[in-house]
Amino acid sequence: MGTWKTFWLIIFLAASLDCIKSQRIACREASVGDVVLLVHASIDPQHARSVRNFLYVLANSFHVSRETIRVSLAQYNDTPASEFMLSTYHRKSDVLKHIQRLQFKPGGNKMGRSLQFILEHHFQEGSGSRASQGVPQMALVMSSGPAEDNIREPAEALRRAGILLYAVGVKDAAQAELREIASSPKDKFTFFVPNFSGLPGLAQKLRQELCSTLAKAAQPTEHKAPVCPEASLADIVFVVDSSTSIGPQNFQKVKNFLHSVVSGLDISSQQVQVGLVQYSDNIHPVFQLRQSSQKSVVLEGIRNLPYSTGGTNTGSALEFIRVNYLTEMNGSRAKDGVPQIVILVTDGESNDEVQDAADQLKRDGVFVYVVGINVQDVQELQKIASEPFEKFLFNTENFSILQEFAGSLLQALCSAVEGQMEKSAKTYADVVFLMDTSQDTSQASFQWMQNFISGIIGVLEVGKDKYRIGLAQYGDQGYTEFLFNTNKTRDEMITHIHEHLVLRGGSRRTGRALQFLHQTFFQEVAGSRFLQGVPQYAVVITSGKSEGEVQDAAQILRRRGIEIMSVGVQDSDRTELEEIGSLVFVSDRQGEDGTANTGCKCVAIPTDLVFLVEEFSRTRQPNFQQVIHFLKTTVQSLNIHPHAVRISLVFYSEEPRLEFSLDTFQSAAPVLHHLDKLTFQGRRGRAKAGAALDFLKNEVFIPEKGSRTKQGVQQIAVVIMESPSLDNVSMPASRLRRAGVTIYAAGVQPASESKDLEKISTYPPWKHAIHLESFLQLVLVRDKLKNRLCRETVSRFYSLTSFSPQRAKEGCVRVEKADIYFLIDGSGSIRPEDFIEMKAFMKKAINMFHIGPDRVQFGVVQYSDKIISQLFLNQCTSTAELKTAIDDIQQGGGGTTTGEALGKMALIFKETARAGVAQYLIVITDGQSSDPVAAAAQGLRDIGVNIYAVGVRDANTTELKEIANNKMFFVHEFDSLKNIQQEVIRDICSSETCKSRKADIIFLIDGSESIAPKDFGKMKEFMERMVNQSNVGADEIQIGLLQFSSTPREEFRLNQSSSKVGVRRAISDVEQMNNGTRRTGKALNFTLPFFGRSKGGRPGIHQYLIVITDGVSQDNVVSPAKAIRDRNIIIFAIGGGAAQRNQLLEITNDQNKVYHEDNFESLQNLEKKILYEVCSPQGCGMDLSVGIDLSTSSERAQQDLRRLLPGLMQQLTVLSDVSCDPPGQMDPRFRYVIPGSSGQLVFDSGFEKYSDETIQKFLVHQGFVNNRMDVDFLQNLGETAIQLSLATVKVLLVLTDGLDEDLQRLKRTSELLRSRGLSGLLLIGLEGVQKVEELQELEFGRGFAYRQPLSIGLPSLSSIVLKQLDTIAERTCCHVYAKCYGDDGLRGDPGTLGKKVRIPGGGRSSKCLSLPNVLFTALNSEKRYTAFGLVQQLLSFSLTLS
Repeated sequence: MGTWKTFWLIIFLAASLDCIKSQRIACREASVGDVVLLVHASIDPQHARSVRNFLYVLANSFHVSRETIRVSLAQYNDTPASEFMLSTYHRKSDVLKHIQRLQFKPGGNKMGRSLQFILEHHFQEGSGSRASQGVPQMALVMSSGPAEDNIREPAEALRRAGILLYAVGVKDAAQAELREIASSPKDKFTFFVPNFSGLPGLAQKLRQELCSTLAKAAQPTEHKAPVCPEASLADIVFVVDSSTSIGPQNFQKVKNFLHSVVSGLDISSQQVQVGLVQYSDNIHPVFQLRQSSQKSVVLEGIRNLPYSTGGTNTGSALEFIRVNYLTEMNGSRAKDGVPQIVILVTDGESNDEVQDAADQLKRDGVFVYVVGINVQDVQELQKIASEPFEKFLFNTENFSILQEFAGSLLQALCSAVEGQMEKSAKTYADVVFLMDTSQDTSQASFQWMQNFISGIIGVLEVGKDKYRIGLAQYGDQGYTEFLFNTNKTRDEMITHIHEHLVLRGGSRRTGRALQFLHQTFFQEVAGSRFLQGVPQYAVVITSGKSEGEVQDAAQILRRRGIEIMSVGVQDSDRTELEEIGSLVFVSDRQGEDGTANTGCKCVAIPTDLVFLVEEFSRTRQPNFQQVIHFLKTTVQSLNIHPHAVRISLVFYSEEPRLEFSLDTFQSAAPVLHHLDKLTFQGRRGRAKAGAALDFLKNEVFIPEKGSRTKQGVQQIAVVIMESPSLDNVSMPASRLRRAGVTIYAAGVQPASESKDLEKISTYPPWKHAIHLESFLQLVLVRDKLKNRLCRETVSRFYSLTSFSPQRAKEGCVRVEKADIYFLIDGSGSIRPEDFIEMKAFMKKAINMFHIGPDRVQFGVVQYSDKIISQLFLNQCTSTAELKTAIDDIQQGGGGTTTGEALGKMALIFKETARAGVAQYLIVITDGQSSDPVAAAAQGLRDIGVNIYAVGVRDANTTELKEIANNKMFFVHEFDSLKNIQQEVIRDICSSETCKSRKADIIFLIDGSESIAPKDFGKMKEFMERMVNQSNVGADEIQIGLLQFSSTPREEFRLNQSSSKVGVRRAISDVEQMNNGTRRTGKALNFTLPFFGRSKGGRPGIHQYLIVITDGVSQDNVVSPAKAIRDRNIIIFAIGGGAAQRNQLLEITNDQNKVYHEDNFESLQNLEKKILYEVCSPQGCGMDLSVGIDLSTSSERAQQDLRRLLPGLMQQLTVLSDVSCDPPGQMDPRFRYVIPGSSGQLVFDSGFEKYSDETIQKFLVHQGFVNNRMDVDFLQNLGETAIQLSLATVKVLLVLTDGLDEDLQRLKRTSELLRSRGLSGLLLIGLEGVQKVEELQELEFGRGFAYRQPLSIGLPSLSSIVLKQLDTIAERTCCHVYAKCYGDDGLRGDPGTLGKKVRIPGGGRSSKCLSLPNVLFTALNSEKRYTAFGLVQQLLSFSLTLS
């Protein structure tokens, strides 16, 4: 061999050996680990060898044995399968042999299911996992294609279980999915090669990486942190029995026990001090408290503790430590409030008396813990230990298990120390005094105020870390004397009060002064510790009634968590003082000193209410006190009872802790008592709210713990957070919501910024997620609960102001035609249960429309990284067919290319949509697209497609806006899709129904000084959004704007601008008046003329007033509001902040037109609700369903129907207006129905205006069907008439050739239909009908006047039916039960042939009903009159005669 060849061979061998050496070193270091290999089995046979070699190289790098590294293998396609477990092979050769003969099974790619499989089957102790022993756990997943199911949650579960997760991708594997699976950092745990030929190189790199990672994971970590770092201040004396009965070996176990306990404490002279005394019949001091400044010295003393024998004089030992250890001279810090603790360890009864010594210790405030080892006389131990015994007394059977009690004792010590420190810690506050020094304040009152304030300051501990004091005075404005951070001493403050204050004069504007306090004093820059949770107080001293209103400004302070005390002197007004403060003191008035009523319990709806509270860190201890205060005030305001409100409390940090369950307490008193006893525990580790939410679902909201969910009782959870959750909250919250629990989430800034509140809370987040600046603001949560639980507010806040499905459907069935496609994401990131939620969303949506070939059509396209399935518009012609087709859609899996899918939708619309019909696309996706979307979305808009984008979970909101502009919706989880379904559909329906709508809309907005500038901006944004949604134009919707405070002013009139741009610009230019008090009544009077023609109004069309305010009017609103409503102008009232719902209702006189929220943030999406109401038909409408029963069809019968029915229906279109609606409201719609024998409808025209063409189609179909007038026929007609009609009046008209079933059964069906909401049932007998009088027994709604049977042979049939419908409408819409028509005149002569003459009933006489007829009307109508009601009828008749 040549020299150079030899040289290079040596170099090569050296390098190879060095490489092998390094690998061997790495894997030798990685001496222990459990490794699971999971391989995608769906690979081409030509690549099988490459994969086997790859696995062989990896396994060969491990030192496999029972004690060191264990390896297991699983493969997966559509289903996972185990090859061998961790416990199967304990020799490397066996593992390698199995890999060499490994056969792969082709199939799909259910990676998510397989990840879950290895967690549940491989990483288990029974399968060989040693996780419980601290052995590192590792999984390597190898994939060659995109996953077909959800991978996020299973991967997260593996990582949460402490398993290191490597992701290896080959060829078609989705790199984004690999990173989603892998542990962090992602670059370290993710590997990808573009083809199988790259696997050998990857194996060399990866085996070194695996070994290195296992080696690091196996390195032991020394935990030096104390068990309870929050319990950082205590004096603890151990009193240890070393009597003869213990023995040397057991005494060593005692020393081990002491060593464990002390190791868990934070020992130093400034934190935990430890003393130790050893005793038998003599006492042996070991070291004093002051001698224990270093933990190492203390532990050394315990290790060297000698065993001394003798008797057991426990009483003497306790007295000795009281006198000689727990003294200031020997290191005790009792006088500084440091907890004093004694821990007695003994194995037997004392030879002396223990009671007196133990009692004296406890009287001195010492906590006494007793650890007994096999002590028979437990009563003696109880004499010594503090109570409760379950916390202070530990008794074990023998010394061998003594060590197990170390942890329990430490936890008990932590709780006791922290609780004692909490109780001993003094609570301070920030207090500002506000003095009324206006012109009407007398000198005597001024001096009284000075003495009052200086007297209070004189008894407070004033200082930077104690009480901070502020002082202001006011007249017509506020004046600062000194702020919280002026840093004056107590004496300097008192001197300032008596020597520097002067009467300022001016008018008395208390409301403005309260605003001044809010803006000037209760800010961090002024020294307020509001954000730190320090209580905030305002003491307001006034000498008379304010010129302006005070309630709004006081409410703003209270909602910020500021407690107001109002003090009245001189001419103060008691009512106004109570509006200002919760605590009222009136000076110099006999019998009026005291407190105002702070509120009484509401009558609560039965509720299971669970509070989930994060445990706070030591620096946030005041937050704990605020939460307890909140819980107590909430409990006091509710009716706690097993049949009313049940309450539970759970705390959480790393793990949840049930404080008490729903069935623990039966009334408020024991709950309050328990809350009073709660002590601050302190957070241990990072908080995991996700695990706590799962705990609520699985362990709290269950029947075994008192939940009444199966009885239909509402379930509510309130989550209170301080910090972002360490674990995922989105899915646990979704599971809890799916279980029927409504979730409110409240938190301060760190939790708010993480979006955890929105992810946890029920939709919509602006109602259920409460962002707090400080826990002092928990009153906001209490207000929301009161609105949800109290009967007097629930109906107003929830059932009436919410948008009901019935209202949505009412508008949507009026949409004549539309072509609507769903474009749904079916990629692998969507779990199967989420895909089902999407299908439910679609099915609910289509249910809102009238589906048919000539009406609304729906289609569904599913996509991932390709188009997966297509359901075109014309494939399903009915709602039932469409729902079945949606149910049959199977999720495809894969990536997400939304842009490509949007591009293909353009072609689909061109090929399948109808010309001239409105076109809509609703996109639903859960993630960001891997391709651009903007151009494709614009292409769809260019061809007239209106796009809505619904994003879930990881969807990108910027991308959603690119797709749909402002028609974008987002929810954090799929269970919330059902909540936005109505919003999406309402928007589509209002778009259609508003197209030809004419209306005049005037906004009347509050610009008074109580409105914050940002809230005024919110009002303007709301109006601008409403303009954007409206068809603004001179012949369409006109918009005007007025503003008011103490006086109103015109901003712009209805006809000022006829374009959206012009109206938006005018709104943008509006500036807040910001002066005076609120005079809403005056503003309403000012508004009425602006609806007149002279100021741009159009009185002949629908007109609306929208009032927006944040407080209570200082004048009467009832009369001016009624004057507006009397002009048929509909009023909506929107109230935020301090606005009172009752006053808003006085303005609208309609609960459905009142919208009252906590703040103006909640104006979000409200414009869509109101615009929908504006565009929806108003007044009382009638829907008439028509069916025909022909048991035996004949040509003669068909001819009669063709002759009769069109004319009869056309005559019914001239139905009179009802007395309680404006003219022109009653416009009946007709529906023609033919039930089939199987219950399916053979023909259903849907409700529409009169159409001769539709009637002819109906009659053609009827000619091929024979029906029977039986229960099924009548019930089918009646039920569909009720369900499909959204009109106020629902009438069923049946033409029949006679009854085909027992009369009594049919009567029961008739009564059932009446009870379910059918307004009237009319039956017309066809020619040849037998027993026509039986038909009358089924009818209802006709009233008293026409008792003759209806038949096809009646000469004036159309006139009679018209009167019947008129009677039904008056009764249903206006509650008029007797209507005067006059007597029928003589029938006119027949006209000449060929000339159509309409004489429906001859003339009407001018004579109305006589008095006897009135009595007959009242007594025989279907309404049952009381005696009082009968008198009313007679009085009405008398007034008519006069």
